[in-house]
Amino acid sequence: MNFSNPKKLILIGASTGGPGLLESIVTALPQTILTPIIIAQHMDRLSLESFAKRLHRINNIRVEFVTQKTELKNGVIYLLEDTSVMKKEYNFYFLEPCSHTTGFYHPTIDELFFSVGKLEDIEVHAYLLSGIGADGAKGLLALKEAGAKTVAQDEATSIVYGMPKSAVEIDAAYAVMSINEIKEDINVLVV
Repeated sequence: MNFSNPKKLILIGASTGGPGLLESIVTALPQTILTPIIIAQHMDRLSLESFAKRLHRINNIRVEFVTQKTELKNGVIYLLEDTSVMKKEYNFYFLEPCSHTTGFYHPTIDELFFSVGKLEDIEVHAYLLSGIGADGAKGLLALKEAGAKTVAQDEATSIVYGMPKSAVEIDAAYAVMSINEIKEDINVLVV
């Protein structure tokens, strides 16, 4: 497996209904992925740590639970413990937990998306899944404006059509997809 510096990145933000959707996405992945996937799922920290282990068990893909500054590598799924931002240092990409956060939800999807939108030289594909509220919508718009491919989950397959709806309302998504279409889209990107 090639763990070298990524040229492509997949971001997924989710809240209410997210764990089941994320499990279905990870279950459908090939066992060897060539692209990093970063997941910001609104959930308490203890549950997130267990969820990281579960995601690893269901497909045997390496899952790192991000609790400290972590270098991004190809072929790894990163699950954030708390709000983290992405930075580039000496041509390497890092996830770094924030010392402060501005959102109510943790991890805050908007802050992750905003930080990635400032980066260059990496192809970004971002997905905003089911959830209450609007976290991730403005960040998705920032990513779209920075040239990323942005997708919001459709209403029919969302458990709660809050976050994706907010993104659609501000024209932050290039596409609106069902969860099955999102799985297919991600599967094409990771090989």
